[in-house]
Amino acid sequence: MPLRRRHVWQRLNDLSYRTKLLLTYTLIATIPLAILSWKNYYASTEFVSEFARENLYSIVRQNNEILDAELSRAEESSLAMIGEQVLFEQYLQANPRDEYSMINMEKKVSRVLNKYFPEMDQMFSIHLMTRYSNIGSTGSSNLIPYENFHQTPLYRAALQADGGMAWFPTFSYERMFQREISQANPPEHARLLAGVRLMKLFKINNSEVIELNEKVEPPILVITYRPEIYRSRFTRTLPSTGASFFIFTPEGRLVSGTDQVREGALAKPEWLDKAVKMRSGTLSVMQDGKPQIVCFDTSEVTGWISAVTISPDALGAAFLPEIKSTTFNLTLLLLMISLLLAFIFSSSITRPIHQLLRAIKKTGEGEFDTRVPVDSYNEMGLLIHKFNQMNKKVSHLIEENYKVKLREKEMQMMALNIQLNPHFLYNTLNIMNWTALENNQKELSRMIVSLSSMLQYTTENRQDIGDLKEDMNWLRHYIFITEQRFEDKFRVTFDIAPELYDYKVPKLFLQPFVENAIVHGFARLHSGGRIVIRGRLEGEARIFTVEDNGIGIPESRLAEIRKTEGESVGIRNVDQRIKLIYGDGYGVSLHSVEGEGTLVNIKLPLANA
Repeated sequence: MPLRRRHVWQRLNDLSYRTKLLLTYTLIATIPLAILSWKNYYASTEFVSEFARENLYSIVRQNNEILDAELSRAEESSLAMIGEQVLFEQYLQANPRDEYSMINMEKKVSRVLNKYFPEMDQMFSIHLMTRYSNIGSTGSSNLIPYENFHQTPLYRAALQADGGMAWFPTFSYERMFQREISQANPPEHARLLAGVRLMKLFKINNSEVIELNEKVEPPILVITYRPEIYRSRFTRTLPSTGASFFIFTPEGRLVSGTDQVREGALAKPEWLDKAVKMRSGTLSVMQDGKPQIVCFDTSEVTGWISAVTISPDALGAAFLPEIKSTTFNLTLLLLMISLLLAFIFSSSITRPIHQLLRAIKKTGEGEFDTRVPVDSYNEMGLLIHKFNQMNKKVSHLIEENYKVKLREKEMQMMALNIQLNPHFLYNTLNIMNWTALENNQKELSRMIVSLSSMLQYTTENRQDIGDLKEDMNWLRHYIFITEQRFEDKFRVTFDIAPELYDYKVPKLFLQPFVENAIVHGFARLHSGGRIVIRGRLEGEARIFTVEDNGIGIPESRLAEIRKTEGESVGIRNVDQRIKLIYGDGYGVSLHSVEGEGTLVNIKLPLANA
């Protein structure tokens, strides 16, 4: 056992300084963070219940406001419809004995309903009821029987409201209208809730208000909804699986709720009277011997109470994972920051050591110009300073020896240059030209003359820029020689604005693009190749283009040319020369479509360099 402990200790002792520092700082940071996180978690759970209660209460209020807005739109539309002249005239002139007139009346009244109630997504049906008719939206006229409607509580509620909107809680269609429905497969309208209004239609004639109810029976507007209007809203927004919602009338009748079977029945809970008095808020109650939290709000439109009940345990469970997640993420973030700071601090200590080790390795490989920056003048800084001094002396001795050898190479290059004197080349080409003429080889003579002119331009003018006219002459000689090689498989045309010849350009800046078009663009062509070289002034810039109808460049290869060198060294050379002479705002851009050709744009400034 002691041997094993000694082995472990030896392994720890052999760790690098950076690793030892990181382990030390990690322990120093982790222990306090763990304690603080533990305390923070338990402190957070103390106010979760209150926070969750307020959150649930805000959901109830928001849902109530959304539903109130929907019901308010129905009230406002029905109120606006009272002054509709078409309704007044139709019900004033209604003749139940005339079937044809009643059909026309139904069409006109339906159009009015569609006008005031264009959107019926939330509504189930709309009706205008009298003792002799039921006119509503398409497909809903037969839903409510008009024959005994005046005997229903809906009719009495409308009369009692006397022109106001009365909201009737969930009722059984079968009991309300004495119509049998299938209990095994009940229809959608088995349970409904409704808003009713006695439509006191009027007409203004010569400043005189004429009311319909003074002459004939006014219709009663009935707007029906399914209890799902409440159920769908609350089901989507309840934050916990342990929550239940209820919509009660102040008398205790259940309008809608989680318990669908009891909808429409009296199911008054013990806390309802207190909720009616408070109108909005939260309560802590006991229900079936278990504590419950009730969040409720009263509708400003119907007067009904919307409530959500949930046990305190379920309410806390809904937010507990979030607290755990937040605490864990915060702890992890602080730990990562601590480790990052530990890494930075340990690196600041060990970096000079690693720099010195790398420098010693490079020196051993022959890089005697290696220097290590001195960031401080402590013990390590003094050691690095002495190392730099030693390398400087060694590098100085090597440099002197290198200069001697370099001079020897320069002398050798000068001797070679003398042997290739341009004057000697011109004389040689001149002899070749006369020999070609003597042998009646005129095309060869023209090629030699062109080559001689090209050599003269490139050797005598050693500047990086030259006149556009001379550069174009050089390019024409090059094209002539190339045309002889490829036997007229392509044609070159020039369209250069005359004013451009007053400016200077980088030497041979068009040649690489013409060469690429011939060698690569026309590689698969036997004839019909076309190169168009254009030049124009555009604002404060000179624009030159080289366009060909060759095979084009694939998109992947085009991206490679823009990023790397390789076969595109000539193109990149021109681009870099332009940027060095005129700045980064100028240079070369490529545009190509595979199978259609390539367009090269060269942008130069208007002013000469």
